[in-house]
Amino acid sequence: MKKPLLLLFALLAVCTMQAQEEILYGVYTGSGTLKGMGTQKAETYDVAMHLQDPALVGMQIVGINVPLNEGATVTDCKAWLTSELALDGGKNVADIAEAEFTADGKWVEVTFAEPYTVTEAGLYAGYTLTVPSVVASQDADPNKRPIMCVSSEDIGNLYIHTSRSVRKWRQLAETAYYSTGAYAMVVRLKGPQVKEYAVSVLPPDELSTYVLKGKSVTLTLQLENHGLADITNIDYYVAIDGQRAEEADRHVNVSLKGGYYGRRANLKVQLPVVSEAGSREVNVVVTKLNGKDNEDAAPGTTFSMAYLSEYPKHKPLMEEYTGTWCQYCPRGMAGMEGMNKLYGDDFVGVAFHNGDPMQVTALYPNDVNSFPNGYLDRVLNVNPFSGTNGGSLGIKDDWKRRQNIIAPASIELKAVWADEAQTKLEVTSTTTFVRDFKNSPYQLTYILTADGLKGDTNDWWQVNALSGDAEAKKDPYLAVFANQSSPIKNIEYNDVAIQLSNSRALAMEGTLPGSVEGGKGYEHKYVFDVTENELVQDKTKLRPVVVLIDTTTGEAVNADKVGVSSETDGISEIPSDDELQRADGKSYDLQGRELNAAHRAMRGIYIVNGKKVIR
Repeated sequence: MKKPLLLLFALLAVCTMQAQEEILYGVYTGSGTLKGMGTQKAETYDVAMHLQDPALVGMQIVGINVPLNEGATVTDCKAWLTSELALDGGKNVADIAEAEFTADGKWVEVTFAEPYTVTEAGLYAGYTLTVPSVVASQDADPNKRPIMCVSSEDIGNLYIHTSRSVRKWRQLAETAYYSTGAYAMVVRLKGPQVKEYAVSVLPPDELSTYVLKGKSVTLTLQLENHGLADITNIDYYVAIDGQRAEEADRHVNVSLKGGYYGRRANLKVQLPVVSEAGSREVNVVVTKLNGKDNEDAAPGTTFSMAYLSEYPKHKPLMEEYTGTWCQYCPRGMAGMEGMNKLYGDDFVGVAFHNGDPMQVTALYPNDVNSFPNGYLDRVLNVNPFSGTNGGSLGIKDDWKRRQNIIAPASIELKAVWADEAQTKLEVTSTTTFVRDFKNSPYQLTYILTADGLKGDTNDWWQVNALSGDAEAKKDPYLAVFANQSSPIKNIEYNDVAIQLSNSRALAMEGTLPGSVEGGKGYEHKYVFDVTENELVQDKTKLRPVVVLIDTTTGEAVNADKVGVSSETDGISEIPSDDELQRADGKSYDLQGRELNAAHRAMRGIYIVNGKKVIR
């Protein structure tokens, strides 16, 4: 009796070992809530994942694990592998392998008759199922939808076809069904490349790879488990330009589950201080996992770190939403005026009006549900006077915190009239990045603002809830409104957005290249045609704004606001006799010769205060 038992134990051990040699691969990595996706129609679904990761080459696909929605009724289920996505008579055709399965339980483990070895050409893995009928009263129930998904933006390699709604194979991202997330199916892989202890390190986002010289910096990198074992601790080292840091290998505890290829955990890495400006090559290499050698083919990452002599000046963008009809909006106006007085040219403020003669658009850059309202850098919703923490001009504290965020680029704006009639205002921005960005997400937009706007009709009068408010009279910023009546008739409006370079003042494609070099100034021109703009009341009080936007997040990462130069094609307007004098009592002709009083009385072109003027 002992021999059969020993044989049984041996067979069980072999089966367990074989199962342990399989690793799961897909967007789903063992965590996250699964939700159903579907067209709410009775039809056949085909979903696919494109396997094109070079790390998989040589591994064998054993099968596919398919997640199912227990509330959905499905039939005619099969898993498959194919070299290309093809249809024949509206039905999916797989040319590598197929295996039928029964919808039973939350997950179905489908195994192919023969393992398939992944080649450099890659392949598609997927499954097919049919929803035979839909009850009209239940067709919106997510518990009835057949395709299970996990929340993820990583959907670029996923595809869908259905017999009625999506009649050609299309990327999931190109359809209306991407919002639920990514298909949660996974493929099962085995082969000599599948290791027990194997972890790689992913490079940091290049947007975070710059720091001031002489300063310490901690980067958050990601560990990616490529092995079967759960990892509880690692050893790693950091090298700068090939020289390892003075400290010995660093040992840290982590929590990184195994069994799913690509499961991740954060690793905070403090880089050594570098005292000289310049670009440095940084290596972060993981050597040990739970005390065992790291068997990963790529156990570390290499990236470039820029050490800067100085940071670009960050001018946060403050956008206020207001209206003359809004009784509490004088608080927002007080905030804008106070910030202008405190911070001058460093404060980039734009006031979007609503429901009054100064409204330029109802499609705002931000989501606005109430007035007054404000946004800093288009990501922080704030009260435009008291800020997030409250108090008199509390907005300045939020603004200062935003100002301390390192900007990826400096940006400067110039504005001149492109014609003598002053109908076309040419603005030129120069953007200089702190480092190379091979995949730069940054683009520009422009806003034309005006100061000193006023009108005589009652729709220009500002309704004022602060009028007579005893507490407001004590506030240095609110007192000017508290001491006036409601409505305020004799009032001028500043920072008013009167023209946009594009709809909603969002990022304009093509204003900056997709790959940029650090230290190089990128110039871009835009022309505001103000010929028919009735809000241009005084051309000397126009102030254009440029905004640098991260298109992946919508965040304004830097901005600039300038007055309009009186020059046209490099020559200014006619100066007065007094203006023709330099600060040192001297002026010059175009050859650099000093002019005496008799010469200054003559008409001509001169250099005054470093600029060309015509008299």
